[in-house]
Amino acid sequence: MTAKGSGKQMTGEGNDGLAGNAVESVAFLARSEHRLHVLDLLADGDRSREKLRERTDATRVTLSRVLGDLEARGFIQRRNVDGNYELSTFGELVHRDFARLLGTVSVGQSYPDLISRLPTDWFDFDLQCLVDGEQVHGESADPLAGARTVANAIREGSSCASLVGTFTSLPMHAHETDIRVGGDTDVRVVFDSTVTEAMLEDQSLRAKWRGIEDATDSTVYYSLDQRVPCTIDLIDDERVFLTVDREQETGFDIISCSHPDVVAWADRVICEYRDSAVPLNQLSASAD
Repeated sequence: MTAKGSGKQMTGEGNDGLAGNAVESVAFLARSEHRLHVLDLLADGDRSREKLRERTDATRVTLSRVLGDLEARGFIQRRNVDGNYELSTFGELVHRDFARLLGTVSVGQSYPDLISRLPTDWFDFDLQCLVDGEQVHGESADPLAGARTVANAIREGSSCASLVGTFTSLPMHAHETDIRVGGDTDVRVVFDSTVTEAMLEDQSLRAKWRGIEDATDSTVYYSLDQRVPCTIDLIDDERVFLTVDREQETGFDIISCSHPDVVAWADRVICEYRDSAVPLNQLSASAD
C-alpha cells in the first residue's frame, strides 16, 4: 500500500514538475521580443546568423545569446549543409501555438466586449489577423450604424458575396437602391435557416427580394437548412465584414478586416455554403 501510495505521489509531483517546466519555457519566450522575433523569422525558412542580424535590432552579443538559448532549449537547430539556423520540429509546434495564443490575447485586447461572441472555433485563420481590422459600429446612438456601414460598402462596391446569420434588411435596401439608379453590383447572398424563415414569411421582404431578382434576371438569394454563427460579407474580394448580434441590446457588432488570410477564408466558406444551398425562389414557390 505504501509503495503504491508513494508511486502516485511521485507521479503527481512529476506532473507538477513538467507543468512548471512548461510554464517556465513559455515565460522564457515571452520575456524577450528578440527570441520571439527570431522564431518568427525562422518560421518563414532557414536563415544565416548574418541574415538574422540584418532583420533584428539586436546587437551581435545579444543575438548570439538568443540563438544559444533557443538552441539549448531545442527550439532551433543548425543545418549541417550550410550552418543556417532553422526551427526544429518542436520549435515549429511551439511557435505555432505561441503565435495562436498571442493572437487570441491581441484580439481580446482589441475587441474586449466582442471576443466572447466571436465564433473563433469556426475561423481557421490566425486570430491575430483580426488585429489588423477595426470595429465599425462606432459610437453612434443608432443601433444599426454598423449595418449601415456594411450596406454602404455593398452599394459602393462592384461585388458582394454574403453568408447571413444575423438579420437586417439594410443590405437588401441598399442593393435595391443601387439597381434603381442603374448600378450593377454583383450580389450573391446565402441566408441561414432562421433568416430564410423571415424572408419567406414577411410579405414585404418577399416582394423586395423577388423584385431584385426580377430586375437582375438572376438568382441572388439562396437558402440553407442550417444555422451559421455570424454573418460574413465579402466586398470586392478584398474586404470582409464579420457581424454578430449584441447580447443584451438592439443592433450588431461588426469587425471590418482586409487581411489576406481572412479574405481567403471568407471566400472559401461562402462558396462552400452556397454550393450546398438552394435558390430561395424555389422554397418560395413551394410555400405558395
